[in-house]
Amino acid sequence: MPRYYFHIKDEGETIHDREGIELRDLDAVREEATESAREMMSEEILEGHGPGDRAFVVTDEHGHVVLTFPFRDGVRD
Repeated sequence: MPRYYFHIKDEGETIHDREGIELRDLDAVREEATESAREMMSEEILEGHGPGDRAFVVTDEHGHVVLTFPFRDGVRD
């Protein structure tokens, strides 16, 4: 299974994911990004902060960007 890295971009700073996670395909990558963003936002909301401009920049094993996922996309209208 391919390995994907979920880097977090926040206000011009990037926090690099050094471990990554093995997922079957890009649909699973999007599901993981959605769930992880929701978990991270819920903690921030409890502290009185919104999602801001944070986003996952997901890369594959070769460093190619396969998905940019703004945290706000994890919230359903």
